[in-house]
Amino acid sequence: MMKQDSISLINQIANSDNLKSASKKVYQNKGAAGIDGVTVHELDAHLIKYGQQMIEKMRAGTYQPQPVKLVSIPKDNGGIRNLGIPVVRDRVVQQAILQVIEPIIDPSFSTYSYGFRKGRNAHQAIKQAEQYVSEGYKTIVDCDLRNYFDTVHHQKLMNYLNYYIQDKIVLRLIWNFLKAGIMDGNVFIENYKGTPQGGVISPLFANVYLNQLDRELEKRGHRFVRYADDFCIYVKTPRAGERVLKSVTTFIEGNLRLEINTEKSKVTTPAKAKFLGFTIWKTQGKSEAAHLRRLNSSSVTDSEN
Repeated sequence: MMKQDSISLINQIANSDNLKSASKKVYQNKGAAGIDGVTVHELDAHLIKYGQQMIEKMRAGTYQPQPVKLVSIPKDNGGIRNLGIPVVRDRVVQQAILQVIEPIIDPSFSTYSYGFRKGRNAHQAIKQAEQYVSEGYKTIVDCDLRNYFDTVHHQKLMNYLNYYIQDKIVLRLIWNFLKAGIMDGNVFIENYKGTPQGGVISPLFANVYLNQLDRELEKRGHRFVRYADDFCIYVKTPRAGERVLKSVTTFIEGNLRLEINTEKSKVTTPAKAKFLGFTIWKTQGKSEAAHLRRLNSSSVTDSEN
């Protein structure tokens, strides 16, 4: 973990240079307007008018984010994914926070975590899975977390962040974002848990939270690959797989207060498992890990950050 100067951390976040850099990144990422209707094309003018005020409020610990805008989009499997779209001003502040705290936090993440990390991507995760299978770990514990981003426990997340961040103003700012609430049309919904998909900083928070799972799996000596909330554990026999699925479920639900989707989580084989849109399959004369068949081209992308 990188060392931080707790006295200056909020000043590193809340200064004009960092805010300008964050604004440029938000503009490049485009995205829809939040509840105030301000678009990224209006961002420069918005920051000229409010930028200094934003910096002062961030430094004082009084910056209050607006609720996110609830947007529901259909999933390929017929379900619905709920996104929480922050106003562009809040996206800039989140990006400003991310630019400072990500270099402090990311080095402590597991080698086997590939999602939403600079220099890491889904193809590397697939290669790691391929290696496990080629080494003889041909039983896969395929775990599915139910509504992960919507069920992150706020206080537990703050406890984990407190390990990396000692600046109380920065922690308060993050807490305010977690508790900003949701607007569903004209209805305000108070959020007691979750870090909305659509937030700039949510992927980092997702990795901070599940880093606890990664370290537990490493402590137990398991071979695993995780990409955000999608993860598989590789063992040698179905019997071992059933035992691991049971014990990991107990840890996730008891320690992390998350829920395993029992309908989708299973012990399976490489030919049947789908990880990030790929499956490992067997061809005559070659190992099961030698070939990858792509199942869903839209599901595998490089990390955004």
